[in-house]
Amino acid sequence: MASAVPYNPDDFENNNPFAEPCYTDDPDYEQDDENGISEQQYDQDESANENADVSNMGKLTEAELRKLLPERYTDKYSIQIRLVAIEKNKVGNPILRFDAALKGLPRFRQAKYKEVRRTYNEVVKFNKYLTISNLEVFVPVIPGAVTSYPSGGDEETKQLHQVWQEWFDRICSNPILVRDEEFVYFLESDFGYSVINSNRKSSVASGLMRKTLKQLAVPYDPYDELAEFRPMIKSAYLECQKLYRSMDKNSKTEKQLSIHVFDLCNKLSVLAQSENSHPGMKNMWEKLSKIVQIQSDLLLIESINDMGSLGDGIQCLVNDFYQIKEALTNRHLIMRELTQAETQTQTKHQNATRIKNKSALDPIKVDEAIRSLEYATKTEESLNLQVKRISGEMLFERKEIIQFTEKKFQKLLKNFTLNKVDHHRKNLKNLENIRLDIRIVDQKGGLSRLNRDNLTTLKHNLSQSQSANGDSWSSRTFRSLKKEEEERENRLEKEEEEAEITKLNEDDDDSKNVVDARNAATLLGVATF
Repeated sequence: MASAVPYNPDDFENNNPFAEPCYTDDPDYEQDDENGISEQQYDQDESANENADVSNMGKLTEAELRKLLPERYTDKYSIQIRLVAIEKNKVGNPILRFDAALKGLPRFRQAKYKEVRRTYNEVVKFNKYLTISNLEVFVPVIPGAVTSYPSGGDEETKQLHQVWQEWFDRICSNPILVRDEEFVYFLESDFGYSVINSNRKSSVASGLMRKTLKQLAVPYDPYDELAEFRPMIKSAYLECQKLYRSMDKNSKTEKQLSIHVFDLCNKLSVLAQSENSHPGMKNMWEKLSKIVQIQSDLLLIESINDMGSLGDGIQCLVNDFYQIKEALTNRHLIMRELTQAETQTQTKHQNATRIKNKSALDPIKVDEAIRSLEYATKTEESLNLQVKRISGEMLFERKEIIQFTEKKFQKLLKNFTLNKVDHHRKNLKNLENIRLDIRIVDQKGGLSRLNRDNLTTLKHNLSQSQSANGDSWSSRTFRSLKKEEEERENRLEKEEEEAEITKLNEDDDDSKNVVDARNAATLLGVATF
């Protein structure tokens, strides 16, 4: 995008009435018409417009991307953050303790930082700052500190550790975010960090103005990938919202169902107490009451696991999609500002040309017109570069977001399916505990009246269909969540051991290279000892 008429300061130098007259031998040159613009100049302006439109309609070349986004074409700078532990604090505001390792970044005093402690609210403020100061980046939203699992439990701690580590990895993998100066203060500040550049505000409209501008038509987007990306993200955002609401409604229904099943358990226990004539029936009702009580607990656990394994992940995706949608909206707002700047530059140029063509020139008005035109041109050039940089970065991140979302959905659905399978296995195993008590109501055989006298030979220690070896109904081994967690923990332990071994080797190398005071004095030839 460029203004319709380029600014050339030489146009205003030959209009001095006291200057030497200038003649031309060009036969194609024609005098100015009544509007003060020659046909030749008009044709040149039109050709300049066409060339500018053609160049802007095309995609960004690799050379332009290297100039606009040098961060994307170098691997000198990197930050790695490893979340070590989550310390307990106020409700909804735990303390995150992590280590950081840096490579090639300036302004940092150390290459490694250990035991950095930040509260969740402080990390949220840092996340908001990154969103405001980096309009070209799809900054991920940090997941909430509250999950669907019971507060303070192991499941909640594991999930928070996993999703927060994933957020740190996404933040540190972006080459633009790691170059932000606020990262220095985030890692080096003492406990009680606050955003240093808090005065920095977003350069796009907000509040009521933003809502008003969003009602207008979307400006023309020459990049087809980004033009199609925002409707896709908005559709995914709405669908994930609908899915989360459905899951939340289903979870509440299951909790109500567990309450009703528990009520059935109480009624069965009352029925067992009222049975006096048949001891076998009384024993059956008592055991059935216990089984139904466990069934009620399993229903409650299922509703919690469904929201924890899939619902919380869907909510995180909803927040990310909303942030991406707003980032694309910011780009549209800046593109609209660029269009306005082009119109304003064209108006300023026409105004300056009209003043230039007057017979009597006012030096003050000429200076004001030139100064105004220069300012409008610089503003337009700045917005043009900003739009190109934002578009180039978003083209890179579009592919990253699609790949991350696919992997995230696969992971969520896998965990959700394994939790469902595990729940149904527990259900079946629980119901099998009362199988013989239902079939053999009393000691002689409750079904003997149906001429089934051989029931007394049945064993009460029948093997369960759900064992650690597999499912006897399908003869298949289980894909157990416990096994996967154990494998993951073993893999993490091996990685930690390898990291410790590497660290020890580095320390040994450093100790070998260090020269103590006595050796240094000997090498320098100074007898101080």
